[in-house]
Order: sequence, then structure tokens, then C-alpha cells
Amino acid sequence: MNEEFYQTAFALLPISFIGVVVNWLVFFSFRRIHNLQHSFGHLTANQSLADAIHSTTFFFYFCPMVLLDQKTMKSHIHHLVFVVLVCYELSLYSHLAISLNRFCAVWFPRSLPIVFSKANTYRIIIAIWVVIGSLDIWLYEYLCHAIYDEKTHTLEFGKTELCGLVGWYGDLVKNGCTVIFIVASDVLTLIGVRRIRSFVNFSDEAQKRIYVREKRFLKQIVFQGIIFILELSTYFFVPQFTHNTLIIFFATTFSYVTVHVLDG
Repeated sequence: MNEEFYQTAFALLPISFIGVVVNWLVFFSFRRIHNLQHSFGHLTANQSLADAIHSTTFFFYFCPMVLLDQKTMKSHIHHLVFVVLVCYELSLYSHLAISLNRFCAVWFPRSLPIVFSKANTYRIIIAIWVVIGSLDIWLYEYLCHAIYDEKTHTLEFGKTELCGLVGWYGDLVKNGCTVIFIVASDVLTLIGVRRIRSFVNFSDEAQKRIYVREKRFLKQIVFQGIIFILELSTYFFVPQFTHNTLIIFFATTFSYVTVHVLDG
């Protein structure tokens, strides 16, 4: 058995399976729990759905393709890449909507029920799917077909100059800027929470609970920002500095799947 088989069987297959279970559980939990039937709950469920489809696609398509050395599946790999890129961006931009929801709740609480009403929340979710789906069809089904590199066992953009531009600007720059915007929005939300706390008198016990929540939220902001930026950076830059197939695999394909498991 070759290196490709072992990497998929003992690394990618288990992490994909965890992603399938965790993200589908989160999605159905948000859909079933009555207290979560509000804008934040709907947006989080949408993000979990995208993460679940992402992990499911890797588990049921990419892993069998590699383990069975399925030539037909490899010849249609650009369709797989299109699906996982759409899911990646659906998750990311749902995360952006969640971040703006929290920002609005802290800085503009009176506008929250209007801006993020049930109807508007559904419109936002539909808009995310339509815009991302349409843009990615143009980028990844029309302009540039992704390929599967047999040597490094990774998914990558084609070798043409146009594909290089699509990968750089359509993926790295666009999504990297979005991650930075999300982090900035969350930091401003945290500042707003602390500002409100300074104007309200709480008991010592309440102050301690709020402080713990703020600390946890700050850790979440830093952690999510780091893993998204690291994943984007390693996917594009690590293959430029090493020819070690094991390092490239874990810095690209494996990290790409893991991000959505951790996000769930």
C-alpha cells in the first residue's frame, strides 16, 4: 500500500467522519431546539449545514476515490472541488453574517429585530447561497477547473495563468479579507460589551461571570481567526517552500478538512 492510501485511511478518513457526525448533529440540533429559532440560530444552522456538506463530500467522494484509486472519480475531480469550495465559502460568509448579527445586537440593539427579523434572516441566507453559488460556478466550473495532484495527493487549481489568478484573487485574497473583517467585527463587539458593562452596576458574582464569558469569546475570536488564516496561508504557500509530500498533504488537504471539523 502506498503513502497516498495510508494518509487517507489513517488521517483524512477519520477526521472527515468526525466532521460528518459533529456538523450534522449541530445542524439538526439547531433546527429542533425551540429556543434557537431566532436569527443567530438560523445563521448558525446554515453554517453547520455548509460544514456538514463539506465534510460529507470529502468522506463519501474524496476518500473512496483515493482508497479505491477510482480513475472515473478522479477525472471529475473539478466538480468535487467546486462543491467543497462553495461549502467553504458558504460557511465563511455565514460566519460573517453571525458576526454582524452579534455586532448589531451590541451596538444597535433597537435595530436588531428589524435588520435580523425572521424574514430578513432567511433573505440573507438565500442571498449567501445565490451569490456564492453563482460566483463559484463562474470561477470554478467555467474559468478554471481544479485538478488532483497524484504526487502530493492534494486538490489544487490548474496550472494555467488564469487559474493562478482565480486561486489568488478568487480564493486567497477574497476569503482572507473576509476573515480579517470578521475578526475586526468580533473585536468591536467585545469592546461594545465591555462598554455596556462599564455603565451598568452588576454584583461581583455577575461581573465575574461576564468576565469569564468575555474571556471565552476573546479566545474564540483569536482561535477562529488563526485557524482560518493559517489554513488559507498554508494551502497556498507551503507547497512553494517544500517538496515533502507528507508536509504538503497535511498543510493543504488535511488542514482544509480539519478547519470545518473545528468550526463545528
